[in-house]
Amino acid sequence: MSTTPRNIIYALSQEAPISGIVGSDFTHVILSFLLPNPDGTVTPSSELEALLPSLDDICEGGKRKVLVSLGGGTATPEGWAGMAANADQAAASIMAFVRQNKLDGVDIDYEITEAFYSPSSSEYPYDPVVFLTDLSTALKSKAGIDGTLVSHAPQPPYLYPNEYAQFPTGPYCEILQKAGRGIDWLNIQYYNNPSFVGTSAEEQASLVAGSIDPSAFASSILALSKAFPAEKLVLGKISSSENGGSGYLPAEEVAANLVAPIVGELGSKFGGVMAWQYALNNGTNQNANDWASTIQSALNGPST
Repeated sequence: MSTTPRNIIYALSQEAPISGIVGSDFTHVILSFLLPNPDGTVTPSSELEALLPSLDDICEGGKRKVLVSLGGGTATPEGWAGMAANADQAAASIMAFVRQNKLDGVDIDYEITEAFYSPSSSEYPYDPVVFLTDLSTALKSKAGIDGTLVSHAPQPPYLYPNEYAQFPTGPYCEILQKAGRGIDWLNIQYYNNPSFVGTSAEEQASLVAGSIDPSAFASSILALSKAFPAEKLVLGKISSSENGGSGYLPAEEVAANLVAPIVGELGSKFGGVMAWQYALNNGTNQNANDWASTIQSALNGPST
């Protein structure tokens, strides 16, 4: 598990050249996307292929870890079902890509919400909790990959009790419990889910951070930290209003209203902050690096 708290950025494309990450406060970069195929193998997206030549630069001599994201919004149900049919084979295909490109790990971005509602149906002929648990465990257990990082990027409803009938404690709560050391952390997507995120800074302090009343909202960071190790919980935000449908707060408000109260409770054990994504404005990256600096100051805690 990497040192906490983390300062993570996703990189979707070269729209804003990711070489600009050099010199920034980001500790981890997650490249998007590796796509699952119906036969259980994986294929890099064209955007991912364009990002790979910049790997040596953005690692900056080992200063930061670089992972690849598996799945995302364009991954098909058929592709995930193919992986679920043989999680061990899927893990082998993923790890072949990780090794070939000298990456530090993989982030699993499973967004087939319907499968949580109808597991083992004819359309989704597998239990997604079992599959994601088995895939995480297989990725960690492959010979010769000690130190490979495995993260997941669930939406907050996936961590909320009684949202899905067959997973009463929340499907990702079950996955985190069952996979155990197979998962290093969760990049929780606190955006695009208004009922679970809120809009104003005050609402998000309650629903996302949990700092107003940690027992009030089950999928907030501080509420989840009562059941799971704090280092496994990463607060994910969109870093620009352009990068999501709802849930945006400026970096200064994220730092003051969400990160600072969490750090005040959890200290350096807090898993950190994730931002989607590096290309904040067409062809620019300065805003992203400013975001990283503002967030890092909050992660460092108050000066003494």
